[in-house]
Amino acid sequence: MAVSTRSDSGGAKREYRRVADELRARIEGGDIALGEQLPTHAELVERFDVSRATIQKALKALQDERYVQSIQGKGVFARDWNAPDEEPAPRGPESAEEQDPAWADLNAAVAWCFRARQVTIDASCLTSESLNAAIVPQVGRIMRGELHPESVHVRLLLPDPQAVRAIARNVADPADTRPAERLLKLIDTHTGLLRNLLQDLGDRGHIESVRVEARTHAMPPQFKVYQLNGSRGLKAYYVIGTRSVQFDDELLEISDVRGVGARLFSVGGAELAESATWFESWWAAADPQVLQ
Repeated sequence: MAVSTRSDSGGAKREYRRVADELRARIEGGDIALGEQLPTHAELVERFDVSRATIQKALKALQDERYVQSIQGKGVFARDWNAPDEEPAPRGPESAEEQDPAWADLNAAVAWCFRARQVTIDASCLTSESLNAAIVPQVGRIMRGELHPESVHVRLLLPDPQAVRAIARNVADPADTRPAERLLKLIDTHTGLLRNLLQDLGDRGHIESVRVEARTHAMPPQFKVYQLNGSRGLKAYYVIGTRSVQFDDELLEISDVRGVGARLFSVGGAELAESATWFESWWAAADPQVLQ
């Protein structure tokens, strides 16, 4: 086992930052999935050729930055660094749900997806807002020359006006069409932004082939599904609730579903295969949508 013999404080400082920076990049990029256990201290000492104290200092820095969490008797786990500050970090078996490897993060999953030469994303969702936000950082990485996909193909399965009217309603006046019109506008906006974002990469020559397709269906969305590069799946459930939304100078209590912040979990094995079959069947039956 190789152990560093550095003794100067400046060198030691640079070493722990080097370790922390690399581990942070691997978590952000999805190489270390959220909820996944990091290598042991001994393994990290050998991998980075540094002292155990340097590894401990690097992990402490990452814990302070909310990239990892240490669970006594279990190890160190990658966590969602964007989680709200009020969300308690897991400290033991009673918080096992928080560090369950089944939970997934869309940003990390999309970052992993874009490292492939041929990027494929199939998404059944409400507005594509979350997917759009997850793709934006990858577009920046492509433009900076950090990623080099040859093709990107995105298929979006979205609710049609009939489905939107079934879930977006004014609580006090179900006949009011404004909540549904608002949601339809959000769908058009985010879908159009996603399409333009990726198409611009093709126009600028960063990607050889870009295809963004969308189809609509009359089924009110009950869950969102993402299939990435045909080998990774994510799923989250939409929950119906009420909230106040400003319409011009009027505050309305509306009922709808919210996908931003919905908790995703990983889908694999037989469920992933069945999910792909489900998506293809609905895609074949859906109506093509012209993306503006």
